[in-house]
Amino acid sequence: MSIEPNKLTGEDLASYLEIHREEFNGNGDALCMAAGYGIEGEDGRQKCNFTDFVQALSSALEISRDDKDSEN
Repeated sequence: MSIEPNKLTGEDLASYLEIHREEFNGNGDALCMAAGYGIEGEDGRQKCNFTDFVQALSSALEISRDDKDSEN
């Protein structure tokens, strides 16, 4: 069951990652949930919706890379 908070996508996700990447100390699950990709597991606890997050993350990284390429 999706919790469906405001999922960050595209440029919003890219900006969020750039600004907050150091705050999570390598904790990808916490970053995933903070970006709005949490789902309720069978045990009722919130966990990362990894598939959706990776797809959004891939798109965000492409946007970020394209922005950096256009600056050069």
